[in-house]
Amino acid sequence: LVLWTDAGPWKVTLIDTSVDLAIDAAIMRRLGQARKAELMSVHPVVDGQAGLLFIDGVLVRTLTAGVHGFWNVGRMVQIKVVDLKRQSLDVAGQEVLTKDRVTIRVNIAAEYRVVDPVKAVSMVKDFSEALYRALQYAFRKTLGALTLDQILEKKVTIDEEAAAKVRADMAEIGVEVSDIALKDVILPGEMREILNQVVSAEKQAEANIIRRREETNATRSLLNTARVMAENPVMLRLKELEALETIAGKVERLTVHNGTGGLLNDLVKLRDS
Repeated sequence: LVLWTDAGPWKVTLIDTSVDLAIDAAIMRRLGQARKAELMSVHPVVDGQAGLLFIDGVLVRTLTAGVHGFWNVGRMVQIKVVDLKRQSLDVAGQEVLTKDRVTIRVNIAAEYRVVDPVKAVSMVKDFSEALYRALQYAFRKTLGALTLDQILEKKVTIDEEAAAKVRADMAEIGVEVSDIALKDVILPGEMREILNQVVSAEKQAEANIIRRREETNATRSLLNTARVMAENPVMLRLKELEALETIAGKVERLTVHNGTGGLLNDLVKLRDS
């Protein structure tokens, strides 16, 4: 490069791209101002993410949050961005055959986050797909060993052995799994109708038991009252007077022909002397 000395002074900086293709931030800004963007490729990595730098298909290093520029000098530069934040994964509409041969559909949810992006990218093709398959297998194993009644009564979650295997398998590829839960159990239409009939019959039986219990208590109370009146004539007389008061309150006119003695002794008489 030939330059006029009068326009100087000039300073030349040589960059060996065989050592590192990364561009310093200040030089990257100057190239942008000079409209020489074709000399570089720019890759942003936002907070909460990790960028894996591949040069010619070889993993070189992990990039932190920021804007990263690399020289375009005939080498292939690729950046794979991995989200490090906690995420949820839903496995919806999975058909499972229970122990009593009822086919149900379940919705599963799990919380996870990537703790080692290098392992998560290099050991499996898609770590979220690997978690999806692991959850499928674990719940098939768990629910397939239970009857439909057990599943509905216990609101079953994944058993500890299956959950531990899921967490261990995912930890090997750099993924940490926290919560694993069974969100919904969806029954076939005819099975829902049968269960509704069963529940209705059970509630009706419970109502009949309660009704019989109350009738028994009422009869027992009446028997106790009769026993007290039989042993206590004064109590019996008070009951007679209460009956008389009730009758008098329901008639418009009460005619007494033989005096108050007849009113008290003859009108209301629950038993012979």
